Amino acid sequence: MTSRTRAAAMAAALLVGAGAIAASPASARVAWPCAEGKFCVYHGANGTGPHYELQDGASDLSVLAGGLNDHVWSVRNNTKDDWCLFRDAGYKNKILDILDGQTINLQSPQRDQVSSTRRC
Repeated sequence: MTSRTRAAAMAAALLVGAGAIAASPASARVAWPCAEGKFCVYHGANGTGPHYELQDGASDLSVLAGGLNDHVWSVRNNTKDDWCLFRDAGYKNKILDILDGQTINLQSPQRDQVSSTRRC
């Protein structure tokens, strides 16, 4: 294969790949949406469903809309600090530390107990 033929084949392959990306459905959503510098809690597993993007923590998830109190199933720490999850409002009864950069699905029983969260 000549270098000209090889270059043409690579260009064609790149165009096919670009077409596949452009053809992706508009409704497809990126998993784990969470802005840089935020700590995110999600109602569903794998960063799905209603979620909050927190910067300063939440002392009582029950006062926020979205039904996340005692129903946080996944978290993403997109900050440079460790965050703590608490069983009770007011940052009482710590149940788990989430390290900086960590993205996890919570397991039972933790996933049905989170009522507050903040930087550790």
